[in-house]
Amino acid sequence: MRLSLDDSGQRFVVRGFTETAVRINHDELTRSFLLTPEQLIQNVPLHTVSALQVGALNLLYTDAPEVLIIGTGLRTVRAQAAVQAELLRAGIGIEFMDTGAACRTYTVLASELRRVSLLILFPQDTDTTN
Repeated sequence: MRLSLDDSGQRFVVRGFTETAVRINHDELTRSFLLTPEQLIQNVPLHTVSALQVGALNLLYTDAPEVLIIGTGLRTVRAQAAVQAELLRAGIGIEFMDTGAACRTYTVLASELRRVSLLILFPQDTDTTN
């Protein structure tokens, strides 16, 4: 799906997505990443929701989001309650969504100049022949 809302001056904008990739500006990303309106952190070492662990969430605090949206693939998967509680204690609202819904929601909130982050989880590619 192609997205085309006003970017409101953001450095990084979700331009589209498929089941296996997300287009940020002109780059097609196929590995897990964290996006804020000001930063793109590629090759995030998280590939599944179960990889989110209490005490190891510092990366998710990048740019002090008020809302963190996590895209979990074709279907919505939630993290364990302790992970969600840690983020809430830090003042970060958290939403788990399928990747398409996550991209659309992030785009709307970022265009409203909200402090929002988008974590997209892609399963780790096990093909090592490249």
